[in-house]
Amino acid sequence: MDCQATGNPKTGQATAQFGVKVGDDQANARAGVFASTPGPKGPVTKGVYGAVNANGHGLSVQHGHIEGLGSTTTVSGQANLHQGPGSGLNATGFHSHSRTHDQFGGGLNLHTPAGHQAEVGVSRVPQFDMTTMQASGRANLYTSPSGNLNLNATGNATHHLSGPRRGKSDFGTGLNLRYDF
Repeated sequence: MDCQATGNPKTGQATAQFGVKVGDDQANARAGVFASTPGPKGPVTKGVYGAVNANGHGLSVQHGHIEGLGSTTTVSGQANLHQGPGSGLNATGFHSHSRTHDQFGGGLNLHTPAGHQAEVGVSRVPQFDMTTMQASGRANLYTSPSGNLNLNATGNATHHLSGPRRGKSDFGTGLNLRYDF
């Protein structure tokens, strides 16, 4: 069984997912249903999903519906370009279709044994002539000898190549401190 439920009592955000999974960590297939809401007054998205994964490569499809607003279908894929002890480089791609627009894109993501991560990607919405490039990273600054305490620095940047925000950029940084009891 592939069952998960999460919620945030402060915001009312909640997600539930129920499905089946066959296979092991090297090769598996999943399928199921889900429901989620951004808060107590937010709309509920209900849908179905399916995925197959083998040796770090994967394909998935998800269809979600919001009553009165419409549906979105997303197909995505991932190809593992390099896998080492604790590190990996993956290429990703997706296409989403809704009643009002399509969105597609792709990118690369890298993770290292030291806990560092980097991602870069491009997405496009043709109906709005909007193309956006995103980059993000995380650097592990400190991990305690027990592994319970972690300090990470994060950063992200978005640059709009075309569309209503053409030439505009957004940047963000942060520090994350986590302790596992």
